[in-house]
Amino acid sequence: MKKIISVGFDIPGSKDYQPYTSSQSLLDADVIVFQPDFDDYTYHKDYQGKPEFDENESFRLTEDTRHWKAEISTALQEGKTVFVFMCQYEEVFIHTGKKEYSGTGRNARVTNMLSSYNNYNFLPVSIPSLIAKEGTELKFNNNSIFTTFWNEFKGYIKYESYMEGKIDAPLFFTKTGNKPVGGLFHVGKGNLVLLPPVRYPENFTTYKDMEVFWTEDAIRLGKRLIQALIDIDNALRDTIETSPPPEWIAEEKYELKSELELKSKIDAVSHEIEILVTGKNTLLDVLQHDVRLKNLLFEKGKPLETAIIYALEILQYKAENYDDGFLEIDQVIIAPEGERYIGEAEGKDTSAINIDKFRQLESNIQEDLQREEITEPAMGILFGNGFRLTPPQEREEQFTEKCIKNAERLNAVLMRTSDLFNIAKYIKENKDDSFAKECRKAILESRGKIVTFPAVPRKLSASP
Repeated sequence: MKKIISVGFDIPGSKDYQPYTSSQSLLDADVIVFQPDFDDYTYHKDYQGKPEFDENESFRLTEDTRHWKAEISTALQEGKTVFVFMCQYEEVFIHTGKKEYSGTGRNARVTNMLSSYNNYNFLPVSIPSLIAKEGTELKFNNNSIFTTFWNEFKGYIKYESYMEGKIDAPLFFTKTGNKPVGGLFHVGKGNLVLLPPVRYPENFTTYKDMEVFWTEDAIRLGKRLIQALIDIDNALRDTIETSPPPEWIAEEKYELKSELELKSKIDAVSHEIEILVTGKNTLLDVLQHDVRLKNLLFEKGKPLETAIIYALEILQYKAENYDDGFLEIDQVIIAPEGERYIGEAEGKDTSAINIDKFRQLESNIQEDLQREEITEPAMGILFGNGFRLTPPQEREEQFTEKCIKNAERLNAVLMRTSDLFNIAKYIKENKDDSFAKECRKAILESRGKIVTFPAVPRKLSASP
């Protein structure tokens, strides 16, 4: 009986299951079943609407992915069959380990650089872009090797992602659009088989003494699935069965001139690809850093706070988050002209900013003043991103009437982050120092009211 090892995909009745976090070798297996998901990893927050893993989880994830990529590549080169159930394409952000340093002394700040990552990074071959869309209506390409699998399991399979592009040997398509949701790839001496995932009914599990067990129906289906995969493996091997080359065939006297030339070209291309991939990753890192400004338009929490600091630096302020373990301040801001501000940021999904955040702002100003090195109270700024899920031009007033009156009472500044985006974008793209100075003056003169920034020069308008 052939040995099957499944990673990330549980087959009822099989004892050879491994989680994605396992360091299991795949060389013991005759057939490999793989389903890539990140369920075993914990993310601590969202970034640009996608999960962001901290440094430790990022390291675990990339190391585990590197392990499986190497194992699968070796298995394919050795002639094994690897079945991949195409679960939903998932994109996340990971810490690259690189850091960017800005400022000096008390204003020194460290920014962790992030990079986009997905659950199909383990694949040792390139496939078309994946789109995370699901459905149950599939079409079979009538490949005879997969007929039994289709007939036996078409009631249990669904697609959760499809390929946006053509492949040489598609197996299944979406009913509409003919998007590939399964395909066959010959890699080395082996076969990589992408299949729409098999999904079990809820009644396939039962509970006893707080433990989960497979039902008899589930185990019967699991045995059928294992046999179907083994039959596919046997059929694929029959189509490409070749004799393993003896050791002596690698001797120099048997080498072909064209073989040497092609190997040299392959090495050169591989080197070029490595350089291009490194360059692409560097550009992706820079892109993620650069587009933070757009968070002023739709974010809340830490992403909004970080975007505000970035925008203020563009306006030539010194700005940083402050946290000494006792006092935490969203933004400590110092203008080139010497004014000092304390900032608090708030984002609301479908409503205006209310007075709640003023309590925190007032408290922070008072506690900041109690610090030995501070001799006079800072001015307060409440940054608001009200109605953040609505396009900026369609939003109602982003501060409530009570909020506006309270700002007047406290002589605090109110600033819409969508307005801040407009001027920061213009200054960043046009290096207009004089306009930046006008904007800083507008902020200073807006104590007790909402900031009205000077109009962006018409010829180089930067409206979102």
